[in-house]
Amino acid sequence: MKKKIYAEIGFGNESFLSTEIEEGNKEYRIDRFIIPRKIQGFYVRIWILRNVFVLSSENGFSITKKNKNKLKILFGISGNNKDDRKNFNHKHL
Repeated sequence: MKKKIYAEIGFGNESFLSTEIEEGNKEYRIDRFIIPRKIQGFYVRIWILRNVFVLSSENGFSITKKNKNKLKILFGISGNNKDDRKNFNHKHL
C-alpha cells in the first residue's frame, strides 16, 4: 500500500517542520520533515479561522470551510512513499 505524504514547513502545526502521512483510512503526523520519494506537487495552505485557502500545483486554487477555528500558514510538498514501515514516533490524528 502506498502512503500519501504531506511534508510541511510553517506556522500552525505543533512543530515548524512536520509530515502528515495517510495510509488508507488512517492518518498521523510526525514532528520532522520527510520528503516524499515520488513528489506529486507543491502547495501553500493558509487557514484563517474556519476558511482554508490552498494554492496547489496539482489542483490549482481552492477554498474550503472547516468546523474548527485555526491560524496556519504552510508550504508543503505532496507525494507518495512505498509501504516500507520504519519506526516513526507518530500521533494519530
